[in-house]
Amino acid sequence: MDLKMLYELQGLQKEMDAVLNRLRELNEAKDLGKLKEEYKRLKDEYLKGEDQLKKNAYRQEAKSNEIKNLEYNKKASEEIKFSKETDTVKKLENIEKQLDKIEEKKQATENDIIGLMNEADNINKELIETQKRLAFIKKKYLISKDAYDKAIEELKAQKEELSPRIDSIKNEIDKESYEVFNRLTKTYADPIALVERRICCGCRMEVPAMDYEAIKSGDQDLKCQNCGRLLYYRKP
Repeated sequence: MDLKMLYELQGLQKEMDAVLNRLRELNEAKDLGKLKEEYKRLKDEYLKGEDQLKKNAYRQEAKSNEIKNLEYNKKASEEIKFSKETDTVKKLENIEKQLDKIEEKKQATENDIIGLMNEADNINKELIETQKRLAFIKKKYLISKDAYDKAIEELKAQKEELSPRIDSIKNEIDKESYEVFNRLTKTYADPIALVERRICCGCRMEVPAMDYEAIKSGDQDLKCQNCGRLLYYRKP
Protein backbone atom coordinates (compact mmCIF):
# COMPACT_ATOMS: atom_id res chain seq x y z
CA MET A 1 0.00 0.00 0.00
CA ASP A 2 1.42 3.36 -1.03
CA LEU A 3 0.96 5.17 2.28
CA LYS A 4 2.98 8.13 1.10
CA MET A 5 0.51 8.92 -1.68
CA LEU A 6 -2.47 8.13 0.51
CA TYR A 7 -1.13 10.44 3.21
CA GLU A 8 -0.67 13.18 0.61
CA LEU A 9 -4.21 12.56 -0.66
CA GLN A 10 -5.52 12.75 2.90
CA GLY A 11 -3.82 16.10 3.40
CA LEU A 12 -5.18 17.50 0.13
CA GLN A 13 -8.68 16.29 0.90
CA LYS A 14 -8.53 17.91 4.33
CA GLU A 15 -7.51 21.16 2.64
CA MET A 16 -10.37 20.76 0.16
CA ASP A 17 -12.87 20.07 2.96
CA ALA A 18 -11.70 23.19 4.78
CA VAL A 19 -12.10 25.25 1.60
CA LEU A 20 -15.58 23.86 0.89
CA ASN A 21 -16.69 24.40 4.50
CA ARG A 22 -15.45 27.97 4.43
CA LEU A 23 -17.21 28.62 1.12
CA ARG A 24 -20.43 27.20 2.60
CA GLU A 25 -20.04 29.42 5.66
CA LEU A 26 -19.52 32.51 3.53
CA ASN A 27 -22.47 31.70 1.29
CA GLU A 28 -24.67 31.16 4.35
CA ALA A 29 -23.20 34.09 6.26
CA LYS A 30 -25.84 36.17 8.01
CA ASP A 31 -23.69 39.26 8.63
CA LEU A 32 -24.42 40.86 5.26
CA GLY A 33 -28.10 39.96 5.58
CA LYS A 34 -28.27 41.63 8.98
CA LEU A 35 -26.63 44.76 7.61
CA LYS A 36 -29.13 44.82 4.72
CA GLU A 37 -32.03 44.44 7.15
CA GLU A 38 -30.67 47.20 9.38
CA TYR A 39 -30.18 49.49 6.38
CA LYS A 40 -33.76 48.83 5.22
CA ARG A 41 -35.11 49.46 8.72
CA LEU A 42 -33.24 52.76 8.97
CA LYS A 43 -34.34 53.75 5.45
CA ASP A 44 -37.98 53.09 6.39
CA GLU A 45 -37.45 55.08 9.58
CA TYR A 46 -35.97 57.95 7.57
CA LEU A 47 -38.84 57.97 5.07
CA LYS A 48 -41.33 57.87 7.94
CA GLY A 49 -39.57 60.90 9.48
CA GLU A 50 -39.73 62.78 6.18
CA ASP A 51 -43.45 62.01 5.93
CA GLN A 52 -43.98 63.28 9.49
CA LEU A 53 -42.08 66.45 8.59
CA LYS A 54 -44.31 67.06 5.55
CA LYS A 55 -47.46 66.56 7.62
CA ASN A 56 -46.04 68.90 10.25
CA ALA A 57 -45.42 71.57 7.58
CA TYR A 58 -49.01 71.20 6.29
CA ARG A 59 -50.35 71.60 9.85
CA GLN A 60 -48.18 74.68 10.42
CA GLU A 61 -49.46 76.17 7.18
CA ALA A 62 -53.06 75.41 8.17
CA LYS A 63 -52.51 77.02 11.60
CA SER A 64 -50.93 80.10 9.95
CA ASN A 65 -53.95 80.44 7.67
CA GLU A 66 -56.16 80.07 10.72
CA ILE A 67 -54.33 82.98 12.41
CA LYS A 68 -54.77 85.09 9.26
CA ASN A 69 -58.52 84.41 9.36
CA LEU A 70 -58.64 85.26 13.05
CA GLU A 71 -56.78 88.51 12.45
CA TYR A 72 -59.21 89.32 9.64
CA ASN A 73 -62.18 88.59 11.94
CA LYS A 74 -60.57 90.65 14.70
CA LYS A 75 -60.11 93.61 12.37
CA ALA A 76 -63.68 93.30 11.14
CA SER A 77 -65.01 93.13 14.72
CA GLU A 78 -62.94 96.17 15.73
CA GLU A 79 -64.37 98.13 12.80
CA ILE A 80 -67.90 97.21 13.91
CA LYS A 81 -67.00 98.10 17.51
CA PHE A 82 -66.17 101.67 16.53
CA SER A 83 -68.88 102.05 13.91
CA LYS A 84 -72.29 103.64 14.23
CA GLU A 85 -73.85 100.15 14.36
CA THR A 86 -72.61 99.70 17.90
CA ASP A 87 -74.98 102.07 19.53
CA THR A 88 -75.78 100.25 22.74
CA VAL A 89 -73.78 98.99 25.70
CA LYS A 90 -75.01 95.44 25.14
CA LYS A 91 -73.78 95.44 21.54
CA LEU A 92 -70.42 96.77 22.71
CA GLU A 93 -70.14 94.06 25.37
CA ASN A 94 -70.98 91.36 22.82
CA ILE A 95 -68.33 92.60 20.40
CA GLU A 96 -65.74 92.82 23.17
CA LYS A 97 -66.55 89.23 24.20
CA GLN A 98 -66.19 88.20 20.59
CA LEU A 99 -62.82 89.99 20.39
CA ASP A 100 -61.67 88.23 23.58
CA LYS A 101 -62.61 84.85 22.13
CA ILE A 102 -60.76 85.65 18.90
CA GLU A 103 -57.68 86.68 20.89
CA GLU A 104 -57.84 83.50 23.01
CA LYS A 105 -58.16 81.33 19.93
CA LYS A 106 -55.34 83.20 18.24
CA GLN A 107 -53.09 82.69 21.27
CA ALA A 108 -53.95 78.97 21.38
CA THR A 109 -53.22 78.65 17.66
CA GLU A 110 -49.88 80.44 18.05
CA ASN A 111 -49.01 78.02 20.87
CA ASP A 112 -49.94 75.15 18.56
CA ILE A 113 -47.56 76.52 15.92
CA ILE A 114 -44.75 76.79 18.47
CA GLY A 115 -45.43 73.17 19.46
CA LEU A 116 -45.34 72.09 15.81
CA MET A 117 -42.07 73.99 15.25
CA ASN A 118 -40.50 72.21 18.23
CA GLU A 119 -41.79 68.90 16.90
CA ALA A 120 -40.27 69.68 13.48
CA ASP A 121 -36.92 70.49 15.11
CA ASN A 122 -36.94 67.14 16.90
CA ILE A 123 -37.86 65.29 13.69
CA ASN A 124 -35.01 67.05 11.84
CA LYS A 125 -32.54 66.04 14.56
CA GLU A 126 -33.71 62.43 14.32
CA LEU A 127 -33.40 62.56 10.52
CA ILE A 128 -29.81 63.81 10.78
CA GLU A 129 -28.94 60.99 13.21
CA THR A 130 -30.64 58.42 10.97
CA GLN A 131 -28.70 59.75 7.97
CA LYS A 132 -25.44 59.28 9.86
CA ARG A 133 -26.39 55.72 10.81
CA LEU A 134 -27.43 54.97 7.23
CA ALA A 135 -24.06 56.19 5.95
CA PHE A 136 -22.25 54.10 8.56
CA ILE A 137 -24.24 50.92 7.78
CA LYS A 138 -23.78 51.41 4.03
CA LYS A 139 -20.02 51.84 4.41
CA LYS A 140 -19.81 48.81 6.70
CA TYR A 141 -21.84 46.74 4.25
CA LEU A 142 -19.66 47.69 1.26
CA ILE A 143 -16.45 46.95 3.18
CA SER A 144 -17.85 43.61 4.41
CA LYS A 145 -19.13 42.66 0.95
CA ASP A 146 -15.78 43.48 -0.60
CA ALA A 147 -14.04 41.29 2.00
CA TYR A 148 -16.55 38.47 1.44
CA ASP A 149 -16.19 38.63 -2.34
CA LYS A 150 -12.42 38.65 -2.07
CA ALA A 151 -12.43 35.68 0.34
CA ILE A 152 -14.78 33.71 -1.93
CA GLU A 153 -12.60 34.37 -4.97
CA GLU A 154 -9.50 33.21 -3.08
CA LEU A 155 -11.26 30.06 -1.89
CA LYS A 156 -12.50 29.28 -5.39
CA ALA A 157 -8.94 29.65 -6.66
CA GLN A 158 -7.72 27.23 -3.97
CA LYS A 159 -10.45 24.78 -4.93
CA GLU A 160 -9.46 24.94 -8.60
CA GLU A 161 -5.85 24.32 -7.63
CA LEU A 162 -6.60 21.38 -5.31
CA SER A 163 -9.06 19.52 -7.54
CA PRO A 164 -6.61 18.42 -10.27
CA ARG A 165 -3.99 17.46 -7.68
CA ILE A 166 -6.50 15.25 -5.87
CA ASP A 167 -7.70 13.68 -9.12
CA SER A 168 -4.11 13.04 -10.21
CA ILE A 169 -3.26 11.15 -7.00
CA LYS A 170 -6.52 9.17 -7.14
CA ASN A 171 -5.62 8.02 -10.65
CA GLU A 172 -2.17 6.90 -9.54
CA ILE A 173 -3.21 4.97 -6.41
CA ASP A 174 -4.07 1.31 -6.92
CA LYS A 175 -7.74 0.42 -6.54
CA GLU A 176 -7.30 -1.86 -3.52
CA SER A 177 -5.37 0.76 -1.50
CA TYR A 178 -7.95 3.43 -2.35
CA GLU A 179 -10.82 1.16 -1.24
CA VAL A 180 -9.10 0.49 2.10
CA PHE A 181 -8.53 4.20 2.52
CA ASN A 182 -12.19 4.99 1.75
CA ARG A 183 -13.43 2.41 4.23
CA LEU A 184 -11.28 3.93 6.94
CA THR A 185 -12.52 7.46 6.15
CA LYS A 186 -15.98 6.35 7.32
CA THR A 187 -14.49 5.91 10.80
CA TYR A 188 -11.78 8.57 10.83
CA ALA A 189 -11.47 11.95 9.17
CA ASP A 190 -7.73 11.21 9.02
CA PRO A 191 -7.35 7.41 8.64
CA ILE A 192 -3.59 7.62 8.10
CA ALA A 193 -1.58 8.85 11.05
CA LEU A 194 1.98 10.07 10.88
CA VAL A 195 4.37 8.51 13.39
CA GLU A 196 6.86 10.88 15.00
CA ARG A 197 9.23 9.85 17.79
CA ARG A 198 7.22 6.64 18.25
CA ILE A 199 4.03 8.65 18.80
CA CYS A 200 0.88 8.14 16.72
CA CYS A 201 -0.15 11.64 15.64
CA GLY A 202 -3.76 10.45 15.42
CA CYS A 203 -4.30 9.52 19.07
CA ARG A 204 -0.99 10.75 20.63
CA MET A 205 -0.26 7.28 22.06
CA GLU A 206 3.12 5.55 21.94
CA VAL A 207 3.70 2.94 19.24
CA PRO A 208 5.33 -0.34 20.40
CA ALA A 209 9.03 -0.53 19.55
CA MET A 210 8.69 -3.59 17.29
CA ASP A 211 5.87 -1.96 15.32
CA TYR A 212 7.86 1.25 15.06
CA GLU A 213 10.89 -0.54 13.62
CA ALA A 214 8.71 -2.46 11.16
CA ILE A 215 7.08 0.76 10.02
CA LYS A 216 10.44 2.51 9.64
CA SER A 217 11.79 -0.33 7.53
CA GLY A 218 8.69 -0.31 5.35
CA ASP A 219 8.34 -4.08 5.58
CA GLN A 220 4.65 -4.06 6.39
CA ASP A 221 1.64 -1.80 6.84
CA LEU A 222 0.51 -1.59 10.44
CA LYS A 223 -2.35 -0.02 12.30
CA CYS A 224 -2.10 1.81 15.60
CA GLN A 225 -2.97 -0.64 18.36
CA ASN A 226 -4.80 2.14 20.20
CA CYS A 227 -6.89 3.99 17.58
CA GLY A 228 -6.76 1.70 14.55
CA ARG A 229 -5.37 4.24 12.08
CA LEU A 230 -2.86 3.18 9.45
CA LEU A 231 0.58 4.26 10.59
CA TYR A 232 2.88 6.12 8.21
CA TYR A 233 6.53 6.84 8.85
CA ARG A 234 7.93 9.74 6.84
CA LYS A 235 11.64 9.39 6.26
CA PRO A 236 13.70 12.50 7.02
